[in-house]
Amino acid sequence: MPLAVEIVLIAIGVLLLAAALIGSGISRRLMTIPKMHRAPRIALAILGVLLLAGGMWGVATETEKRGPSMAELETHVPSDIKAAMDCSEAAEVPKGAAGIECTSTDENTTPEAAWITMFPDVDSMQQYWLHKADPSDLPGAECSSVDDVKKGSKQEWILGDNTVTMGDQACYMAGNTAIAIYTDRRFNIVVFAQDSNPRHHADFLKWLNGNGSVPEGDENKAPATPSHTVARSGQ
Repeated sequence: MPLAVEIVLIAIGVLLLAAALIGSGISRRLMTIPKMHRAPRIALAILGVLLLAGGMWGVATETEKRGPSMAELETHVPSDIKAAMDCSEAAEVPKGAAGIECTSTDENTTPEAAWITMFPDVDSMQQYWLHKADPSDLPGAECSSVDDVKKGSKQEWILGDNTVTMGDQACYMAGNTAIAIYTDRRFNIVVFAQDSNPRHHADFLKWLNGNGSVPEGDENKAPATPSHTVARSGQ
């Protein structure tokens, strides 16, 4: 629920509890508040506690669900994208996510466009990648060559000499445009990159498999494991 609603529930709960307390009867030299019957006081107190508890629970869960910030995402933009492209906040992003969209400033560089999206958790990241990449339709097993892209391929990727899976990668053609979509499970990030110039496709693959395409951040951070992976599902 919206945070403003939760604050209103808390305020009403406090007022009802105060009314129940005051209803027990207060007498002062200049003011006398008559005593309220026991049943209405109990009802007010119970309702106040319920509203207060509900509002506090809503605030806690809303804070927990709040997604990553743009400032946080900007620290993970891949170095090659940061150096060679103009980036701004994405116009549309999935609920709870933060997104950046980038376009090349030089027609001789690759990729020509990229979108980086950061999710609040690894499972929402993975579901987004599965929806966008649709790996069940990609018969290839690696994204190492232009032929792999033309065939349509997917694979898990590792970083350097690390044997731990860092994320999933998919590559395919959409018309004359080479597309790569990959995840980074350390930071719950999905990168979507493309290049429509056939002369750039070989370099696009070199970029994809180089360090410049890897999201920035702690290399030693352990990647999370999503509940649904390509390896487990056999896609």
